Amino acid sequence: MADAKRIEQDIQALYAISSPCAEGCTQLSYTPAYREGVEYLKKRMAEAGMTVREDNIGTLYGTVDGTNPAAGKIVSGSHLDTVRCAGAFDGAAGIVCALEAARMLRESGQPLESTFEVVATIMEDGARYPGTTGSRFMAGIYGEEELTRLKDDDGIPLIEAMKAYGLSGSLEGVCRRGENAKAFLELHMEQATKLESTGTDIGIVRTINGNAWFKITLRGRTDHPSTPHGVRRDTAFAAFRLLTGLEDHIAREHAGKITVTCGKMALHPDVLNAVPGRAVFTVDFRSPGQERIDAMTEFLHAETARIGQKYDVEYEVEFLKGTPPVENSPNVVDTFERAVKKLGYSSMPMDSGAGHDAMFLRRIWDAGLIFVPSRNGVTHCPEEFTESANLAKGADVLLEAARIIDAEKR
Repeated sequence: MADAKRIEQDIQALYAISSPCAEGCTQLSYTPAYREGVEYLKKRMAEAGMTVREDNIGTLYGTVDGTNPAAGKIVSGSHLDTVRCAGAFDGAAGIVCALEAARMLRESGQPLESTFEVVATIMEDGARYPGTTGSRFMAGIYGEEELTRLKDDDGIPLIEAMKAYGLSGSLEGVCRRGENAKAFLELHMEQATKLESTGTDIGIVRTINGNAWFKITLRGRTDHPSTPHGVRRDTAFAAFRLLTGLEDHIAREHAGKITVTCGKMALHPDVLNAVPGRAVFTVDFRSPGQERIDAMTEFLHAETARIGQKYDVEYEVEFLKGTPPVENSPNVVDTFERAVKKLGYSSMPMDSGAGHDAMFLRRIWDAGLIFVPSRNGVTHCPEEFTESANLAKGADVLLEAARIIDAEKR
């Protein structure tokens, strides 16, 4: 069975790389802190007797060879990058649990026919470059164009960040489409409270929510705060009315079926004693049903036009990106259920509100996702927490699922 203390040691070591204070951990892709995390994992993989390699975009792999070189690989892991001021578990837990599964496999003396591969993906969390960029390159969805098209907030193209990090800028060997792999197995903390509130060990994810991201720009006129409301062109109040209108519409028409989030907002000129003449903010819709996303997208355009007229502001709705909902592979879902049952753990079916690498690797391989409980569902902040015992159970499930898949010779 998995060693909870060993898992905890790895989680805390990765967190400590960039967590000197209450601001938490920040390990953005292609930064010195990210490199330190990669080197730590390389060392732990090598200690476990794994073969270690880093591909041309910085994704890290560690493998335990199987007994049959012709058998398809079984791949497991998650992302190493974090949001700014993050906690210790988002992404790292999935890598460390896959690493623990690999260690248990080595220590058991019962190898698989398939090679078991642990992966630490890069650019999943979107804090520097757009989310799930690493897995999109792995799946062949992204290619040469994105190396120059994708830029961070400082305007640095992806290829320049890669080269500054020490990579060649080549994509040779990055895409794994067409490679013989039996399944991709991902573990993540739940980022919600269903498992914790019901005392359930494992969540087995059926659907990963789709999303649609927008940037809204409102342009009015900067005025003195004494300007009467009736003659203002106030972009702040227009933005707030639009956002509350979206929330109210969801409550009336789509309660519990879709979420809306405004994660970024900038008011200009951004001073206390001026009516903002420009507002720029984001809107993020997420739902397991594409029809809900489409309906709210239509409402967003209509509501923006109505608010623009009401507040006499010009408006622009820019679509940033969208991903349809993804159904995890039924055979992998079934495998997880069988693994949990064999181990004597409890489980429940779930949907994932967040996007994960599994939703893109699902395009080239069978793929599945499990959740372990997290305290109060808190995530993307230093207070994020998952018990080591929960992670150990998740590692047990990953290895047992890999053994089931291997035995079936898919």
